[in-house]
Amino acid sequence: MICFVILHYIATDETIKCVDSIINNVIGDKKIIIVDNFSPNNSYTDLKKNYQNIKSIEVIKTNSNLGFANGNNFGYQYAISKYNPEFIVVMNNDMEILQNNFIDLIYENYKNYNFCIMGPDIYSTKKEYHQNPQVRKLMNYKQLKNSYIKLKIKNIFNFIIPIKWKIKEIMHKNYDNYDNYKNRKFINDVVINPMLHGSCYIFSKSFINKHPNSCFYQKTFMYLEAEILYYLALKNKEKMIYCPNLKVFHHEDVSTDYTFKKQYKKSIFSIKCLLSSTKAFIKLMEEYGDNYEKK
Repeated sequence: MICFVILHYIATDETIKCVDSIINNVIGDKKIIIVDNFSPNNSYTDLKKNYQNIKSIEVIKTNSNLGFANGNNFGYQYAISKYNPEFIVVMNNDMEILQNNFIDLIYENYKNYNFCIMGPDIYSTKKEYHQNPQVRKLMNYKQLKNSYIKLKIKNIFNFIIPIKWKIKEIMHKNYDNYDNYKNRKFINDVVINPMLHGSCYIFSKSFINKHPNSCFYQKTFMYLEAEILYYLALKNKEKMIYCPNLKVFHHEDVSTDYTFKKQYKKSIFSIKCLLSSTKAFIKLMEEYGDNYEKK
């Protein structure tokens, strides 16, 4: 059996679109666990009602907003304790799967590569590029410290951010230069031990047996989950792979866009979360060291 864990926050329509894509397209023995991360609207009740007659879907709820890492950990641990699955797919609620043989390909890839963590081809419909494998490099301890100092300064002077965004608005400046992403080409080969995009991971039994309580590092609220998972996988010699024959579509940032109607508020929130996550990553490296080896 395979469990799909989908973290939900506020954006009901997007979560239903995601879940329905799995139900309607993906063939095989599966359970879908929707984790409502303490949404402040009625979306938990709406989702429970919408899927009450479908046995393969469960809607559960956290007792507070646990953030990205621990919200997913909540669903991951629930899936293990109740279903003992062979694989767990942890994916954002702003994604769709259209492949009928998605589950068959997971089993096939595991047979061929014996992975701990697998990432599919993730196509961003918003920025029109393929997000896996990641091209950015893992920061070392010194780089993390420098990043922390810069974020701390930005956080101190965050009162400037609304002014900065207002100027951009007046000048009709584009917030995101999507053309920079479009240059990234689809990688049609399996890649061993790359950094994988954080929106969709497939965890195998090899990983689950070693980590029955959490898939993500528990001391972050939001951001750097992909970097920390990659760092720990390399340290623990847990194989990560990118497999292009698995495909998902990613619509991106739906929950945060629902939460923050003003872009400057989203920027302030992001800086605070990044600051906290960077501090947690620095402490982790101080404990385990910043030496890692990519095999």
